[in-house]
Amino acid sequence: MKTLIKSVAILATLLGSGLAQADTTSASIPMGVDVPRSCTLSNVSSSVVVPEDGSQATGNFTMSCNIDAYSFVVTTDSLDSGNLSLKNADGIKLPIQIIQTYMFNSVAYGNYELNSGSRDWWTGGILPIGAPIDAILKFKLRNPTTATTPAGVYTDTFRVSVTY
Repeated sequence: MKTLIKSVAILATLLGSGLAQADTTSASIPMGVDVPRSCTLSNVSSSVVVPEDGSQATGNFTMSCNIDAYSFVVTTDSLDSGNLSLKNADGIKLPIQIIQTYMFNSVAYGNYELNSGSRDWWTGGILPIGAPIDAILKFKLRNPTTATTPAGVYTDTFRVSVTY
């Protein structure tokens, strides 16, 4: 029995001293995500047929970016060459007009005629991040076609480029 009492006493001393020396340790793991800057163009008109009679045809696109300031440029192949027009395979040109209207929350921002001075836009951080900007584009011939207008298909390409 003496041995049992000695063993219990030694065990109690060991356990007691072990509890008295316990300490706390911790670790931390940093977490995060890197969301890249991005812009999307959606609802882009697949094509626009400009009426011969001088009435308007409408095209559109929607732009949305996850940053607060970005720029975009709208242009056409013919405007880049210096003359906004539709051109046939023989190089004959029909001058056109494109009116641009940009909308945010159903509020229209301008009716600007596309020309070399009205194709660069800067959002300048005035819109909320991710705000969709709807572009409404109205295309029309400056003069309706006549009986003397050479037959053929007249084309040009409208482009929008976003820089962010």
